[in-house]
Amino acid sequence: MGFWDNVKKALVGEAPEKEEPKQVSKAAEPVGPTGVADQQKVDSSASGKYKSVIVEQGYKGWGGPLTITPKPDRHLIYSVTGGGIHPVAQRIADLTGGTPFDGFKSKAAFEEIACAVIDCGGTARIGVYPMKGIPTIDIYSTTPAGPLAKFITEQNFVSGVKVENIRPVD
Repeated sequence: MGFWDNVKKALVGEAPEKEEPKQVSKAAEPVGPTGVADQQKVDSSASGKYKSVIVEQGYKGWGGPLTITPKPDRHLIYSVTGGGIHPVAQRIADLTGGTPFDGFKSKAAFEEIACAVIDCGGTARIGVYPMKGIPTIDIYSTTPAGPLAKFITEQNFVSGVKVENIRPVD
């Protein structure tokens, strides 16, 4: 039964019929940008075999370099860049084994975030994550600004970051 049929029944006083949940076969698992099924990424990161990356400032950037190493309890590579997983966040996740997470689509506890990738020009998000002790990677070339600037240091913030500014620790 379709959506409009359920609306029609609800308007005339009949209870809408419940649809059976659809089963997804293993072959239909969503595949991430790297070509690996999302479930496989979570399984590999759950094993605790995380690697480290160095994130350096990009052109006209500020801060850093930051070394990012996810841990079993801090494994999220939090992307807060307008929706979707930003390529910088995806690169960090791919190299470290961390879990890419869309911070616009859903929320996570600060305690689970290994690093936050943001696109803030300098008011709110630029300082929220450093204030919470989360290494922050801004894709814009910004410097400490806004009401939370006092929490932003070269040890917890780097800006102007592009994919090419991320490299694995040897």
